Amino acid sequence: MFLKLNMKTFNKKPEKLWEWREYKKGCLIENGIALNETATFIWKCCDGIKTINDIVSEVAKHYKIKREKAKKDVLKLIKILLKEKALRLK
Repeated sequence: MFLKLNMKTFNKKPEKLWEWREYKKGCLIENGIALNETATFIWKCCDGIKTINDIVSEVAKHYKIKREKAKKDVLKLIKILLKEKALRLK
């Protein structure tokens, strides 16, 4: 699924579609996708309530990185998880 980068995109609310298990250094989604620690943080933010914009802000704050870097990382992971049908956008 192609994720267009526009203001509407950043108001979408990603929601998890699979159960998952958290481990010390990441998590495993039931469909077989393993996530590292940063990706797990982003995954946990995908609660169907927070917008992509909210998640970008949380990642930037939590990891003390610039918003542009956080936006790039969040969008990259969300695109992968949409493609793998692990998330949907509301």
